[in-house]
Amino acid sequence: MVYTHPMIAYISNFNRDSDRHIPGSAVFSTWRNVYQLIDQYNKMTKGNLSIFINDRGGKFDKEVEAFNTAAKNGPKGIKDYLKNYNEKNGIGGSTFFKPVEMSKQEEEEFLKAVKDVDYDRSNRSEDKAIKQAFLKSYKANGVGPGDDKLRDAVKKYRDRKEKNDKRAEDVLENIAELLFSPLFQKKLEHSTPQEIDSKVQQFLA
Repeated sequence: MVYTHPMIAYISNFNRDSDRHIPGSAVFSTWRNVYQLIDQYNKMTKGNLSIFINDRGGKFDKEVEAFNTAAKNGPKGIKDYLKNYNEKNGIGGSTFFKPVEMSKQEEEEFLKAVKDVDYDRSNRSEDKAIKQAFLKSYKANGVGPGDDKLRDAVKKYRDRKEKNDKRAEDVLENIAELLFSPLFQKKLEHSTPQEIDSKVQQFLA
């Protein structure tokens, strides 16, 4: 298994040569879910699991240290650090977000339909949720679904976002605990390439 610090995984996601970046919350969730299973992987390989620590030659030591310092203050510390890091480095989030496309007529009708609906127009995800609710009805019936349905769409989005935000915060809290857990750190004992090769040969024998 190749191990890398969560901050390095985060940086790598947004430093990819391609224009495809998954959400930061997905990076941390994947990191947590994978490395929580070290014991299971070790059992599956009959005790022959080797871990290679990839620290990118120390290139991101400053960021790793800053992340660890922030993690001492739990999820809030991590989120504050990431917010500052993102602003400093021009990181805007996932590239998988696709805005809702509307014809000129659909857009005009949409603006009429939402004039009495309170929602956050600056929030692209909330804006997308209400537009999708409008278009579903408009394409089927030639009119919007009504103010009540549009308000329901906003509420459903906000409820879902609240749950996702809580889940993401729980993941960050768990990561902070893992980083400072002596037992977890002991599992990350680095194996040299020679040791890894020896274990692989033993496993295959």
